[in-house]
Amino acid sequence: MATLTYKCPSCGSPLVFDGRSQDMTCGSCGNSFETETVQQVNAIEQKTEKEPNSTNWQVEERPFSPEEAARTRSYSCSSCGAELLTDETTVATNCAFCGSPSILPTQFTQDTRPSVIIPFTVSKEQATAMFHNYFKGKKLIPNLFLRNNTIDEIRQLYVPYWLFTCQADAQITYNATQVRSYRSGQYRVTQTRHFVVNRSGTLDFRDLPVDASSKMDNEITESIEPYNMSGAINFSPETLSGALANRADVNSEESKRRADQRIRTTTENTFRSTVMGYDSVIPRASNIQIPDGTSMPALYPLWHITTKKEGKTYTFAINGQTGELTCNIPFSMAKLISWVVGITGGITAVGFLILFLIAYLGVLT
Repeated sequence: MATLTYKCPSCGSPLVFDGRSQDMTCGSCGNSFETETVQQVNAIEQKTEKEPNSTNWQVEERPFSPEEAARTRSYSCSSCGAELLTDETTVATNCAFCGSPSILPTQFTQDTRPSVIIPFTVSKEQATAMFHNYFKGKKLIPNLFLRNNTIDEIRQLYVPYWLFTCQADAQITYNATQVRSYRSGQYRVTQTRHFVVNRSGTLDFRDLPVDASSKMDNEITESIEPYNMSGAINFSPETLSGALANRADVNSEESKRRADQRIRTTTENTFRSTVMGYDSVIPRASNIQIPDGTSMPALYPLWHITTKKEGKTYTFAINGQTGELTCNIPFSMAKLISWVVGITGGITAVGFLILFLIAYLGVLT
């Protein structure tokens, strides 16, 4: 099978999709083209391609094992003809030989072909700057991160999601108390009033995202939310040019469990925020129903950056639309303890100084 590569009509260099202008751009000659124009040119080139010359070369074959074959796909780069080996979920990659963006639209199944995609609006230069700026002014990170921070790898990645839209009908009952204390003669009286509080209603959820890739940690993808769906466009293979992408390998049925959990947590927190004026509130009974709902596949943009320190790899994830950043850079426990001791010592010193001044002025005798 052949990959799909879009070339510049002017100079023949690979084109990439610019999420901000939503045009196909050439990094060599600087020209930009509408996706429809590129599609038309590509169709004409495909019609005029000549059949390759046949040969009788005999090649020694070493077939994949059944396990390897089940998870490996072989493609021919449409730019240089090199063979590309990918796993079964890769839908966009770069040729390891010529570097051309290669799109594998046939990797999408009927159920996982995205309905919409949110293009990148954060550039590679901006993502790189966010990485370097993160370390500035961070007093509690280990010293090894305060010098020579270099990027080991930066990937422009489209992450597959399932988007869930539904209504949650909920009825939640709480045990609540109001406590009042007052003095009566020689006694301190505490009066506790008990209440049963009921809340019921319906919450609308639209395009609730659930990470559909087993390769990505849910904590990472959820920590860089939200994405703005107003920036979404209809999916077409051209939008993947220049980026890496995988199709969903977690089906919608499996993702529903994660969606249900997020819906229930959000509903419980929203309803709890309406119970005010009490000293204690404890949920007593909860009934949350999701009678109907829909799901659709989508692709969201993410910059994935890694850096290595003392043999360990640390990861940065940046929302490719909003620039929201998360990472697993640790803090220094030694620095934290030193900072706490310093603050405590400073407060103690100020206290002793105040006592000295009071005594010196004769306030204390």
